[in-house]
Amino acid sequence: MYRTMLVLLDGSELAEVVLKYAQELSGRLHIDLELLHVCDPHEAEQLPMRKAYMEHMAEVMCARAEEVRHRSGDETLEQCIRAQGNVVVGHPAEEILKYVDENNVDLVMMSTHGSSGIGSWDLGSVATKVIHASTAPIWLVPSELREEVILDTLPRRTLVIPLSGSRQSEAVIPHAIAVAKQRGEESELVLLHVEDVDYITVSRSALQEREEHRARMKAYLDGVAESARGAGLEARSEILTGDPAETIITFLKDNPAQLIAMATRGRTGLSRMVFGSVTENVIHLVKKTPMLLVG
Repeated sequence: MYRTMLVLLDGSELAEVVLKYAQELSGRLHIDLELLHVCDPHEAEQLPMRKAYMEHMAEVMCARAEEVRHRSGDETLEQCIRAQGNVVVGHPAEEILKYVDENNVDLVMMSTHGSSGIGSWDLGSVATKVIHASTAPIWLVPSELREEVILDTLPRRTLVIPLSGSRQSEAVIPHAIAVAKQRGEESELVLLHVEDVDYITVSRSALQEREEHRARMKAYLDGVAESARGAGLEARSEILTGDPAETIITFLKDNPAQLIAMATRGRTGLSRMVFGSVTENVIHLVKKTPMLLVG
């Protein structure tokens, strides 16, 4: 179960797209909030002002998260959601990773992009460094996040989990299941595998090999789906063909989801694609769906 979520803000309006989403998610999952801004050493004189702002935002978000919790009918826990704002001085990626390690953070939420300027740092560059080194899962929020996702009004609560067949790609499964179960409501897991179009040929032996591979992947995905059903969740599998990252993005456009969950590392297993690079490409392409990333 996730108990504490660290929300990163760089001072730009684009990064603050996460605020509304974070408070809604906090209320629905009953997760405490910690807001963090890293101040550049050259701007240390602004520390009191920025700290006051972060503390104010923490109070506002806490109150709104409690409203969401009560609105959703979650009265099972007497303890209120807690929130606090923090400002530290230093280099953003280093300070974020240090904070995660020292404060028992369960999740890190951040925007996929930020903008440089007065009072802000390049969140896109920072995100890349944090994603590769964080010991906690990363919840990435795209700049064009669907309002239906923020307000939890999509027709189905779908979590899409692309899998390559490797143990590394499977690392995300327990986290996706934990998120779905913590909601306390029915969610559907879609286990998605994409056959890389670059490996498809027309020779008879290649076609037979492809069919055998597809059968193995189908059995593998069905096994994972059965495990999810054992945890009380709905689950189904999909096998598609094409460029892995682009096919995943197209699937999300045609099948709006609450979340896409992926591992950040992966080697060839049942799949011939290098899964980590696929995740990188999806991060750059996704526009409207949040991503849960697990190392």
